Amino acid sequence: MTAPTLDAPTLAAAVAVLRDVPRSSYGTVSDDALLSLVELAGEARHLADAHLALAAGELDRRSSHELGAAGLARRAGARTPEELLTRVTGARGRDVVTAVRVGRLTQVDSVLGDAVLDGSVSVPAADAIRAGLDGAAADPRLVDEATVLLCEEASTLDPDRLLKRAREVRDELDEAGIAGREAVLRGRRSIRRIDLRDGMKRIIWDYDPLTAGIVDEIYDRATSPRRGGPRFVDSAAAARASRIAEDERTVEQLASDAFAELLRQAASLDSDVLVGRGTPAVRVIVPLDDLTSGSGHGLIEGSGEAIALTTVEALACAHGTQKASLDPDGRVLDLGREQRLYSARQRVALAIRDGGCLWEGCDRPPSWTEAHHIDRWTDGGRTDLDRGVLLCRHHHLRLHNEGWVIRLRAGRYWLELPSGTGRPPTLLVSKSRAIREHVARAGRSPGRRPAITEHPPPKIRA
Repeated sequence: MTAPTLDAPTLAAAVAVLRDVPRSSYGTVSDDALLSLVELAGEARHLADAHLALAAGELDRRSSHELGAAGLARRAGARTPEELLTRVTGARGRDVVTAVRVGRLTQVDSVLGDAVLDGSVSVPAADAIRAGLDGAAADPRLVDEATVLLCEEASTLDPDRLLKRAREVRDELDEAGIAGREAVLRGRRSIRRIDLRDGMKRIIWDYDPLTAGIVDEIYDRATSPRRGGPRFVDSAAAARASRIAEDERTVEQLASDAFAELLRQAASLDSDVLVGRGTPAVRVIVPLDDLTSGSGHGLIEGSGEAIALTTVEALACAHGTQKASLDPDGRVLDLGREQRLYSARQRVALAIRDGGCLWEGCDRPPSWTEAHHIDRWTDGGRTDLDRGVLLCRHHHLRLHNEGWVIRLRAGRYWLELPSGTGRPPTLLVSKSRAIREHVARAGRSPGRRPAITEHPPPKIRA
């Protein structure tokens, strides 16, 4: 069978078919039909993005700097291929730049370029993998293996999560490069003040992952109740959360006023005025063996960003350490006490273990979560670490209101759907990169090259 020829009439015919599909009847279809249409529309977009990227890559090649004025873009009256593509397609500049980047991949014999060509990986996913693995100083064969793995995971992860996953893989392949990459990011930190014509001022702040451990926590403390974040049982915290939720200011205004007040209070160092008690701190998780031996790396709780062990040692020197013992399955040893609420120390242990909301597909950080008793307290449930998990407010309410149940079996947590759905339980996996690395590490042989840990793991049917 002869493959169809790529030409303008062929693509024009495909566009014409799509153009003739009715667009005014979405309000009349059933829920199932709507979900199918959404899935098909997404596939159509991926195919269109792929064609644009392939065309952009070829346009970029024909407009190379070496060709000068003879290049295609210059002959068409544009300074760059991106400018020409923006003018012709009407696409946003950011999308055009992405199309050109991915299009260049298809111009070379690469695993990622082939995946875009055969349609198995979308353009945004390919760009996420490219960016995440960029700069990995490792054996090219290992990088290709990692790319194949990430291409397989692209079907289950959105581009943002795929980018984080690719960075994890890059750090595993090139642990020695973590310090250098950390230094590059820290070197890019900056604050710029802009005076606007109407008298307003604007601050543009680019801050590195380590600084984010402090800044993001303050932002979450100041605004999370307004954004649907956690509620609190403690009366003082609940009252403060209620004031924030009922405040007439927008989230952006709340954040602005909070940071301005923080600066005003800095001179007096009063930590009980602004966004809750205690000085915000960066919590870094690192295996004790690594800290003792001086090899390995640390991971910032919440973001999962890797930092060099030298940075970890500096933080430990300035702020001390807190030991948390884990078993090979990544469970923190029991710190439970006979009380209704989980203590601050238990919350720290839960944050280390779960890394955020444990619900499948949720990416809320620990600061947005509540401690859920998997056994009802009124039925004799204990406030022990094994009997508690972190859930964000939304999923905590879903679990209680819709009949979901979390069970602990053989050291793993399973989410059981409401009865009558016919679906098997879902294994809940820690969102903490540190825990995933710890579990993988516990199963490795000494001296063996670390395997690329699979994430998320396949669903296991009970």
